[in-house]
Amino acid sequence: MKIRARYARMLAGGVTLVLALSLSACGGEGGEASSGEGEFHVLVYGDATNKVEKQLVATFNKTSKVKAVLDTIPGADYQQKLQTIISTPQAPDVFFNWGGGSIQPYVKADLLMPLDDFIKDDPGLKSNFLPSVFDTAVIDGKSYGVPMRGTQPILLFNNKKVLADAGVTAPKTWDELLDAVKALKAEGVTPIALGGGDKWPTLMWFEYLYDRVAGPELFEKALGGDKSAWESADSRKALGMIEELVDAGAFGTNFDSVKSPTAVRPRSWPVARRDSS
Repeated sequence: MKIRARYARMLAGGVTLVLALSLSACGGEGGEASSGEGEFHVLVYGDATNKVEKQLVATFNKTSKVKAVLDTIPGADYQQKLQTIISTPQAPDVFFNWGGGSIQPYVKADLLMPLDDFIKDDPGLKSNFLPSVFDTAVIDGKSYGVPMRGTQPILLFNNKKVLADAGVTAPKTWDELLDAVKALKAEGVTPIALGGGDKWPTLMWFEYLYDRVAGPELFEKALGGDKSAWESADSRKALGMIEELVDAGAFGTNFDSVKSPTAVRPRSWPVARRDSS
């Protein structure tokens, strides 16, 4: 715990580890967290992006006396393992998360360090991002994360031949989408490919539909963990529409349940952990 206490004071003092928060929160090599002298641990979601993150950490470590160590947790196990270690001595100093409601419990438990002092010293940590992107990691007026891994739209692609064989064109409205689903099912085709093994691809369908139907204000309430957001008529309408799509057979039969979502998954964020010692 010695290194963690010393590191936390360095962070609070605004030392040049601001660079670590943006650079190292994007990089390094996997392994168990430790309390080695002169190093800090960054925990990230383990996937193909780690190749770029490792390169960034290697670059950072060439010029920094304090070394970044990248720890990775693959895919679906990430959230559960993070929750298991976040309040223990094995917790990372900086970690990847999705902001919004997903970090609110950590903020309430006083496990995270606000980054506002760093942002004052380096305004680009905030000004380089659209407010709608940056504010996802703002809880009660304080900033707890810096965007990473990029933010991009979700795109749908259609197979022109499959649609033509079923006698339909690419739908432009909700009713046209339901009609296309019925026509494709009649041809023995699963209308929409959905790899929902990790849950989040399914959530994208609900997330975008909810934002369109319920609107950004209600979406933000849900994103922030406000359970009252789900009680509104617009929330029920959005839930009903995605259920309608599922019941129409849009995704076939081998998919995860989307009828009772409990959280909206926001964008990717690294988060600085507050030292608990």
